[in-house]
Order: sequence, then C-alpha cells, then structure tokens
Amino acid sequence: MNTRTKVGIDQLCIGMHVKLDGWVGHPFLFSSFKIKDQKQLDTLRSLGLKEIEYLPQKSDAKPLPIPVQPAAPAAPAVEATAMDELMKQKKERIESLRQEMAQIQAAERKYVKTANAVKNVMRLANNNPAQAAEQANEIAAQLSEIFLARQNPFIHLMGDNASDSSSHFHSLNVTMLALILAHAVGIEDAQTLRDIAQGAMLHDIGKVMVPSQVLLKDEELTPSETKLLEMHPGYGIKLMQPVEALPRRVREIILFHHEMADGSGYPKGLKGDEIDQAVRIVTIANTYDNLCNQRVSARCKTPSEALSFMYKTEGAKYDKTLLSAFIKSMGIYPPGTIVMLKSGKVGIVMSIDSSDLLHPNLMLYDAAIPKNQAAIVNLRRDLDDSVDRTLRPAALPKPVFDYLSPRKHISYFVENAGSA
Repeated sequence: MNTRTKVGIDQLCIGMHVKLDGWVGHPFLFSSFKIKDQKQLDTLRSLGLKEIEYLPQKSDAKPLPIPVQPAAPAAPAVEATAMDELMKQKKERIESLRQEMAQIQAAERKYVKTANAVKNVMRLANNNPAQAAEQANEIAAQLSEIFLARQNPFIHLMGDNASDSSSHFHSLNVTMLALILAHAVGIEDAQTLRDIAQGAMLHDIGKVMVPSQVLLKDEELTPSETKLLEMHPGYGIKLMQPVEALPRRVREIILFHHEMADGSGYPKGLKGDEIDQAVRIVTIANTYDNLCNQRVSARCKTPSEALSFMYKTEGAKYDKTLLSAFIKSMGIYPPGTIVMLKSGKVGIVMSIDSSDLLHPNLMLYDAAIPKNQAAIVNLRRDLDDSVDRTLRPAALPKPVFDYLSPRKHISYFVENAGSA
C-alpha cells in the first residue's frame, strides 16, 4: 500500500511522485505523476500551492530539506502567459483524446455493421448457400481492402457493446485475425487475401447442422458429443458443395481449419505442408479467438495468456513461422490486456500500431478523471513510463475494474493507421 504525506512546495524535486487534487485546475494530463524535468517542477511551483501530496513508494527521490527560514518572495516560476499556454496545450490534448475515442466508437459501429452482415451470411447458409457465399465474398473484399493499403494496420479493441459470444462475432473475429496474420507474413495478392477472409468467415458454417445443445453446452462434452462437433467441417463442405464459384482455397479452409501441423487435427490428420498456408493461417486465428472467448468466462485466457499457451504449450500444432509472425503482429501486449506500469498506474490496452508494438495505446485508471473522459495515452508519446507486468481482470480492485471495464469478449477491428 502506498504511503501518502504532504510536503511543502519548496521541498519538491525531480524524481518525486506527487498527487494533485482534481483534474481541471492544473495543466497536467494526469493528477498523479512523477516529476520528470525542471519544466514540470517550475509549473508545480507556480500553482499557488503551499503543500502537495507526495507518494514515497513511487518516488525515485526524497523531498528536499525544509528551509530554515521562509524564502524571500520571488517571481512566479512560470509566468502567467506560459501557464496559459500549458493549459491551452492540455485542452488541445483533451480534445485529441476525445477525437481518438470518437474514432474508436466509429470503428465499433463499423464492426457491428459488419457483424450483422456476417450474421446474415450464417442465416442464408442452410437454404441458399450460393447467396451466403456471394455475400461472404463481398464482405471479404471490403475487409481485405484495408490490408491492401500501403499503411500499417491499426488494431482496435472493441467494447462489449460491440461484441458477444454469438457465432457470427466469432467468424468476424477470426476473419480479422487471419487478415492481420496474412498481412504480417507479406501476403499482398488481392485474391489470396479475399480467399482467406471468405474462408475464415465461412469456416464454421457447418455448425448450423450441429445440435444447439452440443454447441451451447457449458460442461465438458461427452465422447459422442465431441465426435458430433468434430463433424462440422464435413457438414460445412457439404453445404457449400453445390456452390461452383467457391474457390478451392476457401473450400480447404472450411474442411481443414482443425488440421494441425503435427498431424493431431481432424478430419484427416494432415500435417505440415500437406495443409495449405491459408488454412494454417485461419487455424491460428481460430485457436486464438477460441482461447480468449470461451462460453464459460472463467475458462477464458487473457490475450497474453492465449499467445503464451499457443507458443509454449501447443507450439508443435502450428506452423512455427506463422505463429511467430502472429505473436509479433499482436504485440507483447495485445489489445484487451490489463497492464500495470512501472509508475503504478493501471490501464487496458485499447489499440496497437503494427509499426510500434512496444508502445500501445492505453486507457488509464485515474480516479480524478471522469470515466467518460478517461485518458487514452501512448506509452511513447505521452508517458515517461513502461509496462511492469500484466494483470488478470479478477485481480483488479472493484473501482479500477468498473472504470476500465475489462472485456468479457475480446474482439478486434482493423483500420489503416492513417484513418485511425
């Protein structure tokens, strides 16, 4: 637990961690921070405060000795015009934060619209597979266009209001993740990207023929139920068999997305290069989403745990080159990860820029800032800080949990860095 005490304003020095009351009456982006330079120190001394709260455990320096006698009146450390400029910069940063949140909300609206289109594909599968395939191809074309632009993909975490555990959200998640991986390994051919996206969207289409009591069962499946579930790739290819225009690669994704590199998968026990690269890509995306989004929330892994499990525990099941590329593309701290920074701040990773994976964008907990104005900051641009460790949502104190709202379902949407 952090000990807090008051110190005189003239005892401040660089390296001390301080906490200000409120948020609007000062020019700093955060109310609690470590003094990192003389400019911050001068600004603090210009706020007209006699004392300030000091957190020893978070500090790298101790307060200066109390002066023997009061110092003679001096000119303000920061002139009024300079203070006005700092406040202006803060207001501009707040407006920038507002715009960034608006962009995330816009991405969520696009995500929901796309998910509804995918839902319609699933509805059509039984009675009109040709139309389902056609609509899936149209959606695939739109999504693959994002990755054909000469810009780095910007991966957003979606809010729980934009996703749930329904099968069409799973299909869309797998599609986005498969395209992220395809981009990461340098696939630039438009038709190949479209095939991967269409195949990922349709990969579980055969589950429409699996009894709902099996699909929705929370307990472990019986051997007979497991065998029935494992028939869904065959059901899927049977549904799509009459669709002559469906590309070969898409058919293979539907039939073989549970085949594993070590031969332990189904339905045919294929291994290694017997499995098309596009199928291997979708398999990795499918596994990651299944690990993060299980029906029983207690079984869900955090994004970091899911990647670690795939690499350390099940590494032999996947194409090593593709798995390494996937882990790299999702970053050390994938969106949805709860992190504690060296400073003690806690936040949730909201988005990553594939060109700067070590510095994700975070929403930070700060009790002094209203939740609807929560700061979304970049580790490189806004903070002199770094990640200390990741946290499980269950380990968060209730006020922090409620503020950050860890996602029950981890879903992503991708835009070009230039439009994000």
